[in-house]
Amino acid sequence: MKKTDLKKLSSEIIRRFAAEYPDAVCHLEFRSPFELIVSTVLAAQCTDIRVNMVMTPLYKARYKKPTDILKDGIEGFRENIKSINFFNNKAKAVLSICETLENKFGGKVPGNMEDLTSLTGVGRKSASVVLGNCFGKKDVIIVDTHLKRVAARLGLIENDNPEKIETELKEIIPPDEQFHFSMRIGEHGRQICKAKKPDCGDCFLSDICISAFKV
Repeated sequence: MKKTDLKKLSSEIIRRFAAEYPDAVCHLEFRSPFELIVSTVLAAQCTDIRVNMVMTPLYKARYKKPTDILKDGIEGFRENIKSINFFNNKAKAVLSICETLENKFGGKVPGNMEDLTSLTGVGRKSASVVLGNCFGKKDVIIVDTHLKRVAARLGLIENDNPEKIETELKEIIPPDEQFHFSMRIGEHGRQICKAKKPDCGDCFLSDICISAFKV
């Protein structure tokens, strides 16, 4: 599809997403950038529901800042998150993040892509989640599994590599719409365009979706 046609298609999708999911929000519960960066790392290959179930009580009672996790140490923190998938490796990553936050950033989560992705276990996707939700950045694309799946089905992307997907979408989604687009397409992936069986019959995009025509 030509770039001009992709921009027209994406513009219509953006308009419909905004009407259908005006208040789409992050499914991870957080009260600070610190809580969100930790939960985002823990949520890899694990459900947001499970991470919220484990971490929300811990944030309220125990882990309010990096030094709180560092005081518990790897053994204590690992014991508290053992019901989360791959808790061993994730505990190591979180402890490393906390050490870096304390030693390099004065205990604060940085608000730019370069510094965030310098943290252990934090890629561009996780950094974009934090930048959009905590720092008000609008020009970020969150390439998670929902976005990859739905954007491909809609015909907006050709690549499978996350960084290439990000580049593709940044070329057709206006900068001030990118974060909201990411949140809303994620919501669409959860509610309608599901992995195993998309509900094309109930989808408000079926008339412009190339995948719906094949069903």
